[in-house]
Amino acid sequence: MCMMSKKGAISLAINTIVIVMISLVVLGLGISLMRNMISGAEEIKDQLDMQTEEELERLLVDQGKKVALPLHTVTLEAGENHVFGIGILNIDTDTYGEEFTINIELSKVLDDTDDEITSEVDIAGALLWVLYDTSTLTIEENGYRKESILVDVPEDAKKGTYIYNVEVDYITPPEGESDQYDNVKKFYVTVE
Repeated sequence: MCMMSKKGAISLAINTIVIVMISLVVLGLGISLMRNMISGAEEIKDQLDMQTEEELERLLVDQGKKVALPLHTVTLEAGENHVFGIGILNIDTDTYGEEFTINIELSKVLDDTDDEITSEVDIAGALLWVLYDTSTLTIEENGYRKESILVDVPEDAKKGTYIYNVEVDYITPPEGESDQYDNVKKFYVTVE
């Protein structure tokens, strides 16, 4: 009887070791798969960023647009963020000078049934989602500049479509007065 319990104990120990080994292999495969997925997602993000850069360059340089805001619609979940790209081409320093500013305002908010939301709390909160360079940008004649606009949607954001106006102004020297450089551009953030 003692011999049987030793065989059972050895068999149990071997089974345990086999199970631990299989678990380690599965864990290693899972980590490898997760690493591949993360690196794939980063490559897609880099490609999207490159797409935005290329589109901005095409619109500014090839087509001569004064202000370009390509890929201006995005759908996000609450808690996600997105970066829009805006480009500015200075076509004439004699007329427009070399100093520009970007101004972003919330145009309107539509709920998921396309009714306008007029709550001042929701509107003021949605303005805080947007982060961009508010300083004066210097752009030489025939030069262009690409800027990022980060939209960071909080976890408690209401579902709906948030429509933002982007206005680029030029500052005339020496008075320092500003005037609209090009048509107002819009970008749309749909929160699901």
